[in-house]
Amino acid sequence: MKKSSLILFLLLIFLLSACSPFCKPTVKYIEKPVFVKCKVPEVPESELQNIPENATYPIKLQIILNNYLKLQKENKMLREAMKVCQ
Repeated sequence: MKKSSLILFLLLIFLLSACSPFCKPTVKYIEKPVFVKCKVPEVPESELQNIPENATYPIKLQIILNNYLKLQKENKMLREAMKVCQ
């Protein structure tokens, strides 16, 4: 049983190696035009304010709130830009 499976395995390897010079796969390049629906509009990046470590608690909260509102505005603009290109 082992001897016959070994012979079969060696025969399979021989056949595959003998076929390799004649059976090379060919590569076909297919060029298709790509259609772009629209140009993605520019969305300016928010200029976030740094939070100073020595600032008082109300000032830190105000800076965080201002940064949040700027990011929320940028997020809305990005979503509108994505809708344009769908």
